[in-house]
Amino acid sequence: MKIMDDFSRHSEIIANNFIQSIIFVDDKAYSTDGHRDQHEFDAQSITRVFSENGKICAVYRPIVESDVEVLSEVAKKSDVAVLDWQIILDDVPIEDGDYDDEADDDDDDVRGIYTKRIIRSLVSASECEYSIKLIIVYTGETDLQYIATEINASLKEGDIENFSICDSDPFTIISDSCKIMVVGKSNSANGRAKHNPALRGKIISYDELPSFISKEFSAMTAGLLSNFAMESLTEIRQNFHHIVRKFSRELDAAYLAHQVLLPNTDDANELLVELIGDTFTSLLRYKQLNRTIDKSYIEKWLKDNVTEKSKLLLKNDGSEDKFEYSRTHSVLLKLLGSNPDVVDKFVQAIGNVKNVKADNSEQALSKSNARTLSSKYAITLFTDVEKYEEINKQFANLCYHRHAFIHTSYLPSLSLGTVVKSTSEEGKYYVCIQQRCDSVRLKDFESRRFLFISLSEIDEGGGFNFLTPDGTKLKIDKGTFALRTVKFNGFNGIVIAKYCERTEKKYFEPSHFCDEIPEKFEFIVELKELYAQRIAEEYSAGLSRVGLDEPEWVRLLN
Repeated sequence: MKIMDDFSRHSEIIANNFIQSIIFVDDKAYSTDGHRDQHEFDAQSITRVFSENGKICAVYRPIVESDVEVLSEVAKKSDVAVLDWQIILDDVPIEDGDYDDEADDDDDDVRGIYTKRIIRSLVSASECEYSIKLIIVYTGETDLQYIATEINASLKEGDIENFSICDSDPFTIISDSCKIMVVGKSNSANGRAKHNPALRGKIISYDELPSFISKEFSAMTAGLLSNFAMESLTEIRQNFHHIVRKFSRELDAAYLAHQVLLPNTDDANELLVELIGDTFTSLLRYKQLNRTIDKSYIEKWLKDNVTEKSKLLLKNDGSEDKFEYSRTHSVLLKLLGSNPDVVDKFVQAIGNVKNVKADNSEQALSKSNARTLSSKYAITLFTDVEKYEEINKQFANLCYHRHAFIHTSYLPSLSLGTVVKSTSEEGKYYVCIQQRCDSVRLKDFESRRFLFISLSEIDEGGGFNFLTPDGTKLKIDKGTFALRTVKFNGFNGIVIAKYCERTEKKYFEPSHFCDEIPEKFEFIVELKELYAQRIAEEYSAGLSRVGLDEPEWVRLLN
């Protein structure tokens, strides 16, 4: 893969390859009245520009109010939505004759009504809740800042939270995963920009729109991991037909024969999930996406994201030490190299540190300080944000947790790696180590014992094994006394959780659950299978220890 001269530019290329569909909604599209003004929209020109850039571009002209609802649903499926601000429908008459573009205070002003409705639909829909969305209001109006203010107010009135006017751009409304931009059409742009200099950088021509969209989309997504995710999704999109051929309809009979032979036929669906996931993984490896984040790529990221400066070392308790080291891109690249001795790598790469609380004398970085920096504060080498601990937790959860997305409708089953919390007064955490083959094929209401290892909740600073979704640190209790067995009743071949509307949580009810013994087990998270298997293997290895008396001097020598 050719690395671009600049990480931001490379991110734009990735975003451009990812973006496939753009929808335009404009009441002037396909207009045949011959009237030309700043609101004019040439559908043919816009589709030509985007087709030349390899994009699917759909242009819609809403005519009646029901079209707005239909187009709102269509826009949810697009990568980018471009909306006109002034949408006048044929079935909504405008009073008092001609429409006055400058009448911002007109009580009968219909500008923005339908655009705001579409935007609210896009950002409030459950299927778009966590999606990255770029929405552009492409208008012939002159007061772009007023439009941005109106959109922001509309979102607040609709109880849609986390949106605000961008501090550096009053024409843009942003949230964590969405950007709504107000820009001007280039029709009669020179005259409008002359009277309002603030518009000069906000007037976008048809030819400029594709690159503008890629640039603004990449501004939301540019990052090592997010770029990798978008490249991966792009490859999967481009190889859609090859993937479908692998899962051809000719295999239907074999799949159904497999399902017929299973005691619990739902297991066949789980196999399909694993098969499609393995297919995606093999495709990405075949396309060598596992090698995209190489040294030269990281070097570009460092230049764009890490400021070279001196930084104080941190002590174990998080307080500042007296020694200062120089964080340069060359030092970071050395640290990113391979070395079997990580502590020695830190000592060699960082070199000398300066005692800034004494005489500024220099000395080599000690192994003790190198061990602290590498084990607890390595992330501070690459970021200056104060919430670095939260970032570490998010990455750990991505590595350990089986499901990145869990909807309230999803009801988990009890099996290897399921983490639960007892509702008893102790509130103890447990992880299930029952193998998957022993967690299925239960007859309805058949009672079966499940094995659990208890987990200890760890305070900040202590060692732990994994985190819960809310950041609670848990450590595995490895003693034989930490084992617990609990009976559960099967249903449809498995033990499945129940959703409680009152607490909005999911619970596994054991066989002994009743008014006298009200203990249930709250579902917390499912661990990835290999990690859960390692927990079970390490615990079982501990059970096989042999204790015996032997000469102490021989034991110590060995």
